[in-house]
Amino acid sequence: MDGTWTQWKPIPDLPEKMYMEKLIETCDGLEITLKALDDSCGIKILFENSVISYQNTYERNRYKTLCLLDKEYGKNFYAKWTLFEVQDSSLLKWVREESYIDNEDIGTHFRLKQLTLLTADEFIDIVTYDYPKIRRFSS
Repeated sequence: MDGTWTQWKPIPDLPEKMYMEKLIETCDGLEITLKALDDSCGIKILFENSVISYQNTYERNRYKTLCLLDKEYGKNFYAKWTLFEVQDSSLLKWVREESYIDNEDIGTHFRLKQLTLLTADEFIDIVTYDYPKIRRFSS
């Protein structure tokens, strides 16, 4: 996965590395629950009807991306953090190319965001046109 990666810090006091406890897609949106590796706390991420596309891939199947991240940013950049925003990626380009865009939708589609959750075991890539609601919780 190419593009420009930045660590995404939407709320203060986030655990660094988290694992995915739950991913649920319903008619109300996409909800993802992430927990700290020591189970002391976590976050619930809710995309309310704003997800255009998402994919969940086990980390071992994203070796090329890990190598690129390591080369470009260093291992500490991704190994100790979970939430990322990716700009100018091939995934965003693909979604734009595949989408039907008319004059009314053009502004929305060109503001697409890619948020990638690099958990302890997997990559969750989400293409959305709005940031999700996030709630921190303690276990």
